Amino acid sequence: MHSIVPIIMAVGAISFFVGIYFLIKLGFKQIKIVKMRGKEYPLMRFVMTTVSSGIVLIMLSVYMQILFPPEPEPEMAPTQIAVSSNLKYELEALFSNVDDESALMIAVNRFQSEYQDALQEGNRNTIELLILEMAFRLRTELQNQNYPAHQVEQEVARIMRILRQDPG
Repeated sequence: MHSIVPIIMAVGAISFFVGIYFLIKLGFKQIKIVKMRGKEYPLMRFVMTTVSSGIVLIMLSVYMQILFPPEPEPEMAPTQIAVSSNLKYELEALFSNVDDESALMIAVNRFQSEYQDALQEGNRNTIELLILEMAFRLRTELQNQNYPAHQVEQEVARIMRILRQDPG
């Protein structure tokens, strides 16, 4: 949003409400003339001028927003952390349906990027939650492939050790 748009909208709203205020206040007192800065104005003319100028200013600010849309902020490309060949080999050995577009690989890529971000920020809670989430996902995938329970835990621990290593 351009910086002038809220200012124009605020001035329009103030003008609109000033007109309504004078209409209500002076209408109850049945005053027909408004004295402002040494000049006299008929009440209805003053009210119509302030209310209509407020509406025009508000509409102008909306129209300016349509005519001159804000420039989008340059998006930073999401950092794609390459899955190490060791991890890819381990995942392919365990899971039959692992390719670069599979849900598991997307989860692994997301885990690695968020894990690195959390490490850099020093956010221990996020790190622990990411580890729990990834371990749960791996455990569920292995159980769906009918691995024995004792082997599931060993494989999850082994893959999590590989995942938690710094990429590079």
